[in-house]
Amino acid sequence: MKSKIKIGGLQFFCLIFLFELGSAVLFGMAKEAKQDAWIPILLGIAGGCILFSVYLGLHKRYPDLPLTSYSQQILGKYLGWVIGFGYVVYFSYLAARVLRDFEELLVISQYHNTSLLTLGLYMIASIIYVMFKGFEVFSRLSQICLFLFLFTALPILLLEVSAQLLQPENLLPLLENGWSPVIKALFPSTISVPFGEMVAFTMLLPLVKDYKTAKRFGYLGIIVSGLYLTFRTLMNIAAIGTDARMRSTFPVLTEIGLVEIGDFIQRLDSLILIILVILGFVKIFIFFYCAVLGLGDLFKLKKPDKMIYPLGILIIFTSVFIAPNFNTHLEIGFKIVPIYLHLPFQMAIPIILLLVALIKSKIKKSRTKQPN
Repeated sequence: MKSKIKIGGLQFFCLIFLFELGSAVLFGMAKEAKQDAWIPILLGIAGGCILFSVYLGLHKRYPDLPLTSYSQQILGKYLGWVIGFGYVVYFSYLAARVLRDFEELLVISQYHNTSLLTLGLYMIASIIYVMFKGFEVFSRLSQICLFLFLFTALPILLLEVSAQLLQPENLLPLLENGWSPVIKALFPSTISVPFGEMVAFTMLLPLVKDYKTAKRFGYLGIIVSGLYLTFRTLMNIAAIGTDARMRSTFPVLTEIGLVEIGDFIQRLDSLILIILVILGFVKIFIFFYCAVLGLGDLFKLKKPDKMIYPLGILIIFTSVFIAPNFNTHLEIGFKIVPIYLHLPFQMAIPIILLLVALIKSKIKKSRTKQPN
């Protein structure tokens, strides 16, 4: 069934850019590569584009269907349905993980005496409100969010330069320990987060007005967001050094907290916190919305909106009980999730789906060419 919702190229680009930054800019990427952390991110752009080409290949063959639908057409009704439901669980789990990331951020940085559950309720309530307004409203809102991001990020960059915070020698020596740490940081961690998380857009591609727009602005969004993350990592290393970056839970807040020009401009971490929460809002919304779309598609619901409240409650409580403490949450996120969840759902399953679709298409063509 063809979706009535259609978004333009600029809106699609804004969604991808903000989504890709999400929690990636929060924790700092590829820390294990130390001063070379920017290299795996730069290489990750190519990996992200390759994965997106797989998602686009599936979309081109099933332009009006989300992943939960064409998985059933490719693998059969029952196996395809199970795979589709697996993605619903996966998207819901990732929404809960990102929500926990930002709950912890707010507790550690500002709201020390506020419970995770309370902060989660406020964030999910605001997301549910926008969700009921419709995806087109959210896509237009993303344009405003991108403007706010640029309006804040550019002045902060100038202030960092003015405060003489950047020390280029922190980026040296280049490849001190060879390529091994870079490759380890690249795969699977950097490719899977954030580039592989674009698998969520397999549910959203049918909402873009046409294939060419999705292709053009999809690649553009991945490349631009990847370049920004590379630049931000270079800035972060130059500002605080590799040792401080390794020790810091939120390196970007550590960096911004150092900005001080006289007694007039200081304590900019509250300002950057607003931008980080906006990025988190966009990422949680997209994962949440994709899970709702998937449930509506799998269970043939005429009004998928009915699933918003129960799924929202589930995501809130999952975010709180997903780990007993923040350190365990980070350990699961960095060591277990990339291997046991991201690899199959972002890479293995989509590639298998595309290969099976291509094989079935060739068999079908060969049969039609055979004489009666």
